[in-house]
Amino acid sequence: MFIGLRAIMLSVLLLGMATAALPQSPTTPKRLAAEERDALIALYHATGGSQWSDKSGWLGSPGTECEWHGVTCGYPADAEAMPFVESIELSQNNLVGTIPPELGHLKNLQWLSLIFNRLTGRVPESLIERWLSGSLYITAEAPLLTSVSQIEYEWVAPSVLCASRHIILRSDGTAVVFTTLCRDATPEDRNTYCEVKEGEVAWDEFARLSWLIEKAGFFILGPKYDRPMTHAAFENTRVTRAGKTVEVSNYASAGPFELWGIQREIEGVAGHIDVQKKSRRTTCPDW
Repeated sequence: MFIGLRAIMLSVLLLGMATAALPQSPTTPKRLAAEERDALIALYHATGGSQWSDKSGWLGSPGTECEWHGVTCGYPADAEAMPFVESIELSQNNLVGTIPPELGHLKNLQWLSLIFNRLTGRVPESLIERWLSGSLYITAEAPLLTSVSQIEYEWVAPSVLCASRHIILRSDGTAVVFTTLCRDATPEDRNTYCEVKEGEVAWDEFARLSWLIEKAGFFILGPKYDRPMTHAAFENTRVTRAGKTVEVSNYASAGPFELWGIQREIEGVAGHIDVQKKSRRTTCPDW
């Protein structure tokens, strides 16, 4: 009996110690920092919160923010510390307007989902930088993440019969690749045709590629690079940003390393296109 009672008391003690060591979720509402509450309220007003499909709890009294629709809070191990906004999920919720800069005040935000709404403008720069660094995951249409609307790349080797490729990627998610191929109906067949692949490119892939192009200095490159040699390939790269198109051409890989890297990244993203339609044309369109 004594041994059994002692064992029970020891079990209770150990259970209590283990429970005390775990972070405790608050059983009563705890207030966010005023700056975080203000950021959420700014988001509500800037995106037509009164017309959201679901605005449950929003603008409630201080201490209720973690119960607002789409808001998830994180709780520090220190029971005395304030909770913080960890994620915001407002996809397909009829948001209309622009994302306010105050949202950048949510320093611990790890997830932001805004896709399938009617938002315009760009996500605040501070959030985009965190997205690019990998500390924040954002799901949103490409135009909310970049001002680039179209990216084109062409590779042509004039001395080779079937050697041209033209890639077009757009911020609305559409993509098309034109490739000149040899028909090869017989060993002597010299006829060519244009293979057309149409499909979709992921919004975040397009946006990340756009930022890589910008950070690699594409918009300050010279318009043309070449060297005096024959039987080499031409490469043309064209990017439209904020309504302005910049084009850079290079022959025989005469451009700087940054341009080479940009071109290879464009080809890489084009390789991930979700092809939905294939067709043939007699010739590919001119650049």
